[in-house]
Amino acid sequence: MAFVNAGPGNRCLLLMQLEGDGPFEVTTVIGHSIRRRSFTPEPIGAAFGLALDPDVDFAGDYGFAQRFSQTVLVQVRNGEAVDETRLDVFDLAQMGSLYERIVERVVKPDTQRQAPGHSHTLHPWFPVLLIGAHKAELYTRALVGDVVHKRQNLADPGWLTRVGLYLELMTALGIVEAVKDDLGDLLTPEERAAYESWDDLTINVDGWKDVWALRKIAQPLSSRNLLAKRKATLEFLHVHHEDLKHAIALAGPNSTNAQETWHRVFRDAERAVLCKTPDAFPELKSLPAELRRVVLWHRRGHLGLKRALRVPGPLPRLLGDQDGLFASACNQYRASMNHVADWAREQGLMDHAGDESVPRQVSLLEAHMNQPTRVALLQARDGYDPARPLEVGEDLPPDYTPPLGDVAAALAGTPVFSLLKPEELDALARTARPLTIGPAERIIVQGQEGDSLFVVVEGTVEVFLRRDDGTEVALGTRPQGSVLGEMSLLTGAPRSATVRALDGALVYEVGRQQYEPVLAARPELRVALERAMEERLRTQDEALSASSRSRRRSALRARKARP
Repeated sequence: MAFVNAGPGNRCLLLMQLEGDGPFEVTTVIGHSIRRRSFTPEPIGAAFGLALDPDVDFAGDYGFAQRFSQTVLVQVRNGEAVDETRLDVFDLAQMGSLYERIVERVVKPDTQRQAPGHSHTLHPWFPVLLIGAHKAELYTRALVGDVVHKRQNLADPGWLTRVGLYLELMTALGIVEAVKDDLGDLLTPEERAAYESWDDLTINVDGWKDVWALRKIAQPLSSRNLLAKRKATLEFLHVHHEDLKHAIALAGPNSTNAQETWHRVFRDAERAVLCKTPDAFPELKSLPAELRRVVLWHRRGHLGLKRALRVPGPLPRLLGDQDGLFASACNQYRASMNHVADWAREQGLMDHAGDESVPRQVSLLEAHMNQPTRVALLQARDGYDPARPLEVGEDLPPDYTPPLGDVAAALAGTPVFSLLKPEELDALARTARPLTIGPAERIIVQGQEGDSLFVVVEGTVEVFLRRDDGTEVALGTRPQGSVLGEMSLLTGAPRSATVRALDGALVYEVGRQQYEPVLAARPELRVALERAMEERLRTQDEALSASSRSRRRSALRARKARP
């Protein structure tokens, strides 16, 4: 995949295996537009690279009728030899534009009809649209970092882009249809014709009409309007996440890294809530500090509510002992995302390890409120400076690249790699790929093809196996220094178990191309890996046998307990 309008440094690099001296020619085809030019391959290790400028080589029509994207055919010619590939190209400048249109042509005019002279920031729809727009900015920033600058902070940029694009289309078009009778058509005639030619989008008009019914600005503006905004936001998210199910279906199945993508989506939503809450809820400024703290941070059943309830005015009594804005946003958004993930799992569109796709330990807000030391870990996982604390109303910290230690020393500290000579370690270290893994994120997924192994440099990982009936059997944990994935590397078989980090981990990935020459030169290293594999298989068989015995005993006890 690639982007147009992605800012400075935007380029698309294609790797090739070439034979012959050329001449070399590249042709790009977008619709009826054909571009052809010569090029000089860039040597990259044993392969060669073709650097394309998306804003030039992929220029074309990325408007609404094309859903802000194009499929580009790239054909490379080397003398008489020809090969080709296809790329999905998205216009980042267009994505999010439909939400902006809704603010300008729905929220602002409706505010003036209800409360002339007041800011549209009072409208019950404003918080979710503002926070949603900022969340989209965070996704865009992360996508550019991964696709353009190769930062590798996202598990699957392509799938995330497709889901986000389809979600924007269905949500925005649902709103367009819901408000059409009151406000007229928000689409141009050309856009309307394109929309009516699509038969794959599921538009929930009735759901969005219910949300439109919650647009009333409540009086007094400083108290009851907060609750009106909250009610509208929750209903908006409910319908929005029904659209999300259909967006996932259109984006296609992802059984290998959808869960890790889900973690990032959830944390970026939390970041957007923290950053934009003061702008989304200007009513908070008029509240006393103690009451404002309760509205934002209170946890149901916690102490500290009584002082706030003594503050004059109707809001304390209306609030009662319920979660504040941040806790309720975290809990309800997490529950909604887990509901969508469970639905997608039943449909064969997503998969996840554990009982929940988004467990509590991946939440920034949960960490901030209950375990602040985890905040730095989660920030670093997503490519943000871990030294900056989370603050309400503050923008994100700058991008962050974790400092790499002595990779060779880390590899030498593992039992298997300790057999290598310093020069062999250095050769592996130069090509090993460092991966920062977040809490509950999977490193290896059972059944997935794999031709690399992983060395755990920091942290602890857990291993489990999924039976044919869907139940999971824990196979224990692996500490720092463990080598993972050697079975697939040695045998070529799919991954035999799933491995995920407990509280985050730093691992180094070593690919087959880097490792095979070392194995060929050092037979004793292959023997050591084979022994480790045999021990791993023996432990796995024992765990499965113990699990089967436990299940049989449970079934027998259940039968004996029957009258």
